[in-house]
Amino acid sequence: MDSQQSDSQSTTFTGTLARPPLMYRQWLLAGNRAKFFDTLANDLGDFVHYRGLFSFYLVNHPSLVKQVLMETHKSFDKNSVIYDRFRNAFGNGLVVAEGDRWRRARRLMQPLFGPRAVEQYFELMRDSADQMAARWEPTCQAGQVLDVASEMNHVTLQIAGRALFHDSFDEIAPQISHWTHIINLYSAKPPLPIIRSFWFPSRINRKLKQALAEFNEFLQEMIQRRRESQQSTDLISRLLAARDEETGQPLSDSEIAEEALGMIIGGHETSSSALAWVWCELDQHPDVRDKLHQELAEVIGDGPLQLEHVEQLVYTRMVIEEAIRLHPPFWFENRNVAADAELGGVPIKKDSVVVFSRYSLHRHPGFWKDPERFNPERFRPGAEENKRSVYAYVPFGGGPRICIGIHFAIMELVVVLAVLARRYKVMLDKSHRHEMAANLTMTPKYGVRARLERRS
Repeated sequence: MDSQQSDSQSTTFTGTLARPPLMYRQWLLAGNRAKFFDTLANDLGDFVHYRGLFSFYLVNHPSLVKQVLMETHKSFDKNSVIYDRFRNAFGNGLVVAEGDRWRRARRLMQPLFGPRAVEQYFELMRDSADQMAARWEPTCQAGQVLDVASEMNHVTLQIAGRALFHDSFDEIAPQISHWTHIINLYSAKPPLPIIRSFWFPSRINRKLKQALAEFNEFLQEMIQRRRESQQSTDLISRLLAARDEETGQPLSDSEIAEEALGMIIGGHETSSSALAWVWCELDQHPDVRDKLHQELAEVIGDGPLQLEHVEQLVYTRMVIEEAIRLHPPFWFENRNVAADAELGGVPIKKDSVVVFSRYSLHRHPGFWKDPERFNPERFRPGAEENKRSVYAYVPFGGGPRICIGIHFAIMELVVVLAVLARRYKVMLDKSHRHEMAANLTMTPKYGVRARLERRS
């Protein structure tokens, strides 16, 4: 299907539901899970009823994805076995909450993450990126290889940590890094019967419980410190000060701890993955890298990056958008069927699970021209290949549960890329192994081994 076809042709699902044999290619789940779902879509089509150890309906058509996302809280919700597993790690924070708990938290937190509200974190983001650029100088001069993926994890964790805890983050950064690693490992495990139960005495369950106990102890200490000082402007302080516009009630300490945990995990892991893939793509597409460097020079000039430059860095954002189309950090989404529903003209019973893979959706040949090719021009403002309303591109979700941190994340990605790309050319080393891993986030499996070249 040509991507330029009319909306009525390109955005309406007219196919049928495929029902493959029991446990069809289930062994692939033991490997790369994104490739498993991609195989299902390629072999069977855009709507699949899969039956196995984990049964689900796979949707890979924008109109079906749109229905599922837009009807969340009506026909669909997050009370699935997969999100139940996330609740073991994240508590009942905004990412996994339902009903009144979700609505209240969203009302309280939405003002903190609007386009203008997140501008107060610009200097923090720029300073963290500047510190990383300075740290890279000796490595660059020595011609040494470094893991850029690990470096991106470091800088995005620092940004998320300082936004939440201000200077208190630096005191405990290594421990937070360890805790987030354990939580990510646990959350990435498939929800297989018995093993998925939190009471099951597996090694990862024991590690998670210990990490959560230590993390929550730290969070409670931070909350108490902020309550006593009443002078900080970090996110913990703002959460403490937030009041429900309908009831006037604040968040409880346990609610603040759950939201902070969700923000520190989700807020840095996805940005880190996105930036790692950007560097990979820039090395493989020197023409794109040259255009990026040209824009940085024209917009920023010789001085430091300023807040007003962020919106002017149009091509920089296009590069980021195309990187997360091909390599969506939070690649997998799922919903529970809250009540008997109809999807694609097919009745779906209550308590079924509906899933989709952003990796497959973002590469759908019916909605993207030459979908495997890295081409930032797809996102040229005013000439986008797919408008967001089409739901062929949903890196931050859609509908009522669209990611609350979208404005923070986009600004962070633009700032970090702009600061580092102005100063260095990142070149993949011959020891780099280009392979994708699909765990909780989609990352380069073996990191990004690269050398740095100083730009004049």
